[in-house]
Amino acid sequence: MTASGKKRCFTVMVIPHSEEATYSLKLPFYLLQITVGLLLLCVVGVAVLGYSYLKASVLAEEASVLRQINRVQQEEIDALAIETQRMLEQVQALDELFELVTEKLDIEEDINNDALQNQSYQSNAGLGESGYNGYERFSWNSFGTGGVLDRAAANLSYLQSVIPERSDTLDLVEGQIDRTNARPSIWPVRGRLSSGYGMRRIPYAQSGYQFHTGVDIIGAHGSDIMATAKGKVSFTGYRSIYGNLVIVDHGYGYETYYAHLSGFAVTAGEEIERGRVVGYMGASGRTTGTHLHYEVHHNGSPVNPYNYMKEQ
Repeated sequence: MTASGKKRCFTVMVIPHSEEATYSLKLPFYLLQITVGLLLLCVVGVAVLGYSYLKASVLAEEASVLRQINRVQQEEIDALAIETQRMLEQVQALDELFELVTEKLDIEEDINNDALQNQSYQSNAGLGESGYNGYERFSWNSFGTGGVLDRAAANLSYLQSVIPERSDTLDLVEGQIDRTNARPSIWPVRGRLSSGYGMRRIPYAQSGYQFHTGVDIIGAHGSDIMATAKGKVSFTGYRSIYGNLVIVDHGYGYETYYAHLSGFAVTAGEEIERGRVVGYMGASGRTTGTHLHYEVHHNGSPVNPYNYMKEQ
């Protein structure tokens, strides 16, 4: 470097291995400062770009998860809207049945009143001057227009028209009973809820989130796992991360999944009732410990099982 008062610079010397002459190159000090500054700017720029890329990746993943949640929730809302409409139609049918029963009671009351009036008229007719005249009057009152037999015939005709409607109502009630039996309504096993439905941290990874499509229930290894509604077993076997899995088709769009089992108690194609043991709690598949992973599907999409777990 040059002495004080002159322009500062650095000298770079090149000494070859051969006996050739050495070379020297003088570089101004400000040029070194500029070079170092540019290197620092490059490092900062790369760091900023890397951070922005990672942040954008996280945001994209969260947006994808949110879209999935929104789709599932929308399908659940649609299913609830359809179910609500069906319930309203059933209530309307019951209201109509109530009106029909009320009308029937009114008709029977009119028949009883007519019968009482007719008995009173017969008693008065027996006190007349001629029994023939009394019989004639009774015959006119009994078989004439508006008589009890005409009213009874009208009542019979009315009942004949009501019977098919009541049969339809009975079919509707039976259908509602079948729908109720097909709806999951109990806990599949006694235990403690360890993980709910929705977004959660991935339990078998150090970071990251995932959408949990069911609930996890912790219990003793080998505990009985029960079907939560009447249905037909559609699958028993080993399936990827679920491990040993039982799927029950309950009809009316409902399916239930029982995963991570240690063994099976049913076979595919078997008709079962609510409360029937379908398998035993275990830790098969991808899991961090012994528990039951339980899912409820409606119309092909997973819904929150906790909304159907009313009794334990």
